[in-house]
Order: sequence, then C-alpha cells, then structure tokens
Amino acid sequence: MRGNAGDVLFYKREREGVTLEPDKKKGLAAKDLAFSIVLIIFSIYIIVTSLGLKYFNTFIDGAGFFPLIIGCVMLVLGIVLLYVAVRCGGVKELKKSLSNESVTSFVKSDKTLRVIILIAMMVIYMYVLVGRIHFILATSIYIFANYLYLGACQKGKFLPAWLKAILISVIASVATYYMMKLFLGITLP
Repeated sequence: MRGNAGDVLFYKREREGVTLEPDKKKGLAAKDLAFSIVLIIFSIYIIVTSLGLKYFNTFIDGAGFFPLIIGCVMLVLGIVLLYVAVRCGGVKELKKSLSNESVTSFVKSDKTLRVIILIAMMVIYMYVLVGRIHFILATSIYIFANYLYLGACQKGKFLPAWLKAILISVIASVATYYMMKLFLGITLP
C-alpha cells in the first residue's frame, strides 16, 4: 500500500471499497489522539485502584486481579493508539481543532446546547428525583421530559403526542421496576 502511515489504518476499508478522504483521515487521527490520552489516564486509574483492593491468600484470588489485567490491556491499547495517532498527524490536527474559532463554534452549536440540557436533566433525575420520590414516579417524569424535549413522540391517529409520551414513560418505568423486583430481586428506591 502506498502513502503515509495513516493509510495502513484504512487499508481494510479501502480494500472493501470504502474510501476516506485525506481530511477525514486526519480528523480521525486527532480524535484518536484525544481518545488515546483519555484511555491511558483511565487505565492508569483502574490499575492504581485495583492494586489498592483487598486480597486473601494471594493477589490472584483477590478482587483486584481481573481489573488489573483489564487496566493493563487498556493501557497497552491506549499507547498503541497514541503512537498511531501521532504518526498520522493527529497532533497538528488536534491543535487546529482546538483553535479559538473551532472552540467558539462548538460552544455556540445547537448540538452542544442540546447535550448540556440532556445532561442537566439526567443530573436532576439522579440527584434530585431518585431517592426523594418513588422510582416509578421519578423515572416516569424523567422519561416524559426527555420525550418532550427531544420531540420523540409523533401525534398518532388516536392519541396526542404528549399523552403517548406519558403512556410510554409510565409503562417503561413500571415494567423496569417490577422486572428488577420480581426477576432479579433488586428493590429500586
């Protein structure tokens, strides 16, 4: 295969008939670089935490052995991804994407606002509703609010969209509560 090191990553896709433009390859390299850094940090956290868990006779039969293996595998994969991303020009692309214009357009984007609102709704659900009111009511309110905000329910022949959202949210909440209680023996708050 001819070209730079980034072409190796996409060899299989190109062989299958799917091609990527050079700009997309560089954009993916920047994303890979950012993700590899997060992956390395997270895997180091898992490794350090697993070493602090209690063990019985030997470390192999302790609770931290399997998380240690997973953390080490994630660390190796993160380092490999970092190496590939740097060789594909991810550092330059990441610097370019973190410029003032890019960050400003990201912050002012409607998609960013939508994600922030959905995260705020989730935080309100977890820290305000759950535990203070019954699980079925709290979850019904959360699902209903999400349906309304996202406009997920369409008006049907017989039911308006808001009534359909209420029915779906209540049925999903009741089903989740009783499946957890009856089949798994877990009582939800």
